[in-house]
Amino acid sequence: MTAIGLGDAALVAAKAVTYAATLSASGAVGFLTYCHDLLEASHAREIRRLIRTLLIVSALASCAEILATAASMSGDMAGLFDLGLTRMILQAGEGRVTLLRLIGLGLMLPAPAVRRPPPWALIGAVVAATSFAWVGHVHALAEPWLATGVLVLHLLGAAFWLGALMPLLMVSRGADVSRVAATASRFGASALVVVGVLFAAGACLLCLLLHDVTELWTSGYGRLVLSKIVLVACLLALAALNHLRLTPGLIEGDGRALRALQKSIRFEIALAGAILIVTAAMTTLAGPAAFD
Repeated sequence: MTAIGLGDAALVAAKAVTYAATLSASGAVGFLTYCHDLLEASHAREIRRLIRTLLIVSALASCAEILATAASMSGDMAGLFDLGLTRMILQAGEGRVTLLRLIGLGLMLPAPAVRRPPPWALIGAVVAATSFAWVGHVHALAEPWLATGVLVLHLLGAAFWLGALMPLLMVSRGADVSRVAATASRFGASALVVVGVLFAAGACLLCLLLHDVTELWTSGYGRLVLSKIVLVACLLALAALNHLRLTPGLIEGDGRALRALQKSIRFEIALAGAILIVTAAMTTLAGPAAFD
């Protein structure tokens, strides 16, 4: 990895926020769709407000990412105001992907206005969440379409998971423990499948991007990947705790399980944030050894 400049740091920050807001908004639209019948009216309104906020943040962060890319490329924060460089980026793959993401966000706009999102809002969620797959290291591979397809599955799984965290935290603050238990149980049942998809897709991507397992500790990119694996393992451990210990406690009406669930979800949100920062660093500051 080369030395990190202010432009690089700005780009990592902008990417991390874009990842977080876009994937969370997309997943929250899905959560509102498959759990709408279990939600109290106040919680449904709160989740819709959350989606509206995330859509705005995602759009702004996506635009900021373009400017930060210019600063990173120029090696100087003055690149933020280089219109020629910005125009070049907009005309390249990053510009097309940003436009695609903004279209997806636009399709999601009706979601905060109705109790159950319309079909085109779900299409928009898929478009926005998977927009990150159309640029990056996978397109430098000999067979980019295979890696792109795997990455699409990985992104959809990540959106499902990330998008449910804040809504679940909101729902867990409700007084009706049985309703909280039903919502957590429905999410947990679906999450079992999602975990399998995430694990399989992540493992496949590693096999495609790394030629040797030793790259995990001998290269800058590998060390970032290893950091991400450790963080994901911690996240999966918390998810297992929620599903195997806390959700059964909620079903039995245990108030302590409810408080423990709230604390666990907060930890999951913190871990998810750290994972997205590492991911942003992976796509900005380093590349697989095969591409060096």
